[in-house]
Amino acid sequence: MIFFDLDDTVLETAKINTLIFERAQMDLHIDMDPNEFMGRLRTALRSRMIRHMDFAYNETIGIDPLDYLLMEEPYEEERLELFKDGVYNDVKDILGGATKEEFLQAFLKRRFDYTEAIDGMLELIKELKDAGEKLGVITDGISEVQHRKAHTLGLDKLVDYVFASGDFGYGKPDTKFFFGAMKAAGVRPSECIMVGNNIDSDVFGALASGMKAVFFGAKPSKYYVNYAPDAKALREVLKKALD
Repeated sequence: MIFFDLDDTVLETAKINTLIFERAQMDLHIDMDPNEFMGRLRTALRSRMIRHMDFAYNETIGIDPLDYLLMEEPYEEERLELFKDGVYNDVKDILGGATKEEFLQAFLKRRFDYTEAIDGMLELIKELKDAGEKLGVITDGISEVQHRKAHTLGLDKLVDYVFASGDFGYGKPDTKFFFGAMKAAGVRPSECIMVGNNIDSDVFGALASGMKAVFFGAKPSKYYVNYAPDAKALREVLKKALD
């Protein structure tokens, strides 16, 4: 079975997140340098996550603080309200009079923006599916957000399983997450390959769990691991691994 990481392995997450900040800024009619706006927001989001949320748990499951602004379902409700109030108070001086509700809505409306895949990755996954390979996703993050990303991208229809760390209570590289995902999928470590762009979380977590692994990125300078810098190269690496 081939497992893929989601963010910045299949999905253009970093690029889309930047666009979300830009689109929210546009909707709020804020005239300032986009990098400064994003920096102010990122600082507020990170510091308020540390202050108000269950930081140890949320770090364990790999949450991006932006994700808290993209949620509809209840999640640590009292803490989340303190978090949102704190973020708004930290940045309201640059919001031009926008209310907290207007500020939050400018981000919440962007929760379905995750529609762009890394070049060639969806095509590769479709090829693997058509070839009869069993496929899955192992991703860190809040369950609601990660499953929505997979659905918005159409990835959930191409793979057999989507496992988010929020479903399990711990994230990569914790072997409990990998073993939990493999148990749920009914496969053994010797039958699995993990593909991901984070060498610590994806590659070493998978190797520690007895799986094969492919680093999705340029050749690492410090480690000797299978790697592929793009979808075309990954196709060849997986072909060799599956032979």
